[in-house]
Amino acid sequence: MIQRTKSVVILITLLCALPLHAWKVFPLLSYSSSSGVLIGSVVNHNMIPPFKPFGFSTMAYAYTDGSLSAEPKLLFPAGNGLVIVNARYNVSRDRKFFGWGNQGDNEIYEYYDSEIQELSGSYNFSPLPGLVLTGGILYSHSTVYNRLDTPLWDDSPTEEFCSRWTGGPFVEGRWVIPAPIDGYVSAGGDMQLGGEIPYYSTECALALFAPLGSSTTPAFRVKVERHIGTASTPFSFLPSLGGSSGLRGYSDARFGGNWALLGNLELRQKIVSFAIDENNTMDFSLVLFGDAGQVADHLDECRWNRFHLDGGAGIRISLPGGGSLRADFAMSPEGLGIQMGLGELF
Repeated sequence: MIQRTKSVVILITLLCALPLHAWKVFPLLSYSSSSGVLIGSVVNHNMIPPFKPFGFSTMAYAYTDGSLSAEPKLLFPAGNGLVIVNARYNVSRDRKFFGWGNQGDNEIYEYYDSEIQELSGSYNFSPLPGLVLTGGILYSHSTVYNRLDTPLWDDSPTEEFCSRWTGGPFVEGRWVIPAPIDGYVSAGGDMQLGGEIPYYSTECALALFAPLGSSTTPAFRVKVERHIGTASTPFSFLPSLGGSSGLRGYSDARFGGNWALLGNLELRQKIVSFAIDENNTMDFSLVLFGDAGQVADHLDECRWNRFHLDGGAGIRISLPGGGSLRADFAMSPEGLGIQMGLGELF
């Protein structure tokens, strides 16, 4: 779940997990001044490797303004690897389009509504120690509606606003850096077919972690993304930076460009652990962080003085049965950004 709000105060109520045999249910309640009351839950089952007989996780919610989101994931062992089936359904009301590029004015935007469906199936395996490869098929659908025909929309690099399905292969790889360095290198790409011209996305990232004892961990990540075929990309899947993409102090899709550079620095501190039962505990942690990012249509347009900065603090609550709940509060020159989701940002 991703939400940005102008309200400085947001309630996040995490009730005790409701045990349903091996299933864990975490009711969620929050409030946004822009979207209203959120009611939802986190559900997981057996999300600790080797995921036998299967693992399942999802966060689902509904806002009183009509926004909806559900992202279930199913995992089960097969041969020497893991089959992963992922789905995503999202309805967003009153999203904001700020134009295209690395600047723009955060007070000048147009509202629109969108609906997104995604379904993917993939196979994950480890051919060598520390190396994990994933390959599969991704199908995507999007629709943009309730937008006014104003001059700002002329700044969009695509006219693909109507209902459209695309699909194609994707591959990902992650190599865990061996000791004494703790971290990973990852890379991946996907191709989407279904229109007159296909579009492509690639990214690579480097993450490093430096544990200081058992409860404190500085962490750093740098990521580069490249998009090809912007004019044929459905509007909802245009490459962008801001909010849920990791630039947490800005609105979702605040900046749009074919190249994106992003850096994240975090200090993670475990505060306390609670015993749920003899087999499960919940850890409560605090995080201090800073982000820097920029976009450009061409790589040679990237400059040190073009980075957008933010910083803030967050909380992490580990979930019995695997996974964690994340909430981040970031300040930037454009105000307060609030991001929530499952798992660490990186």
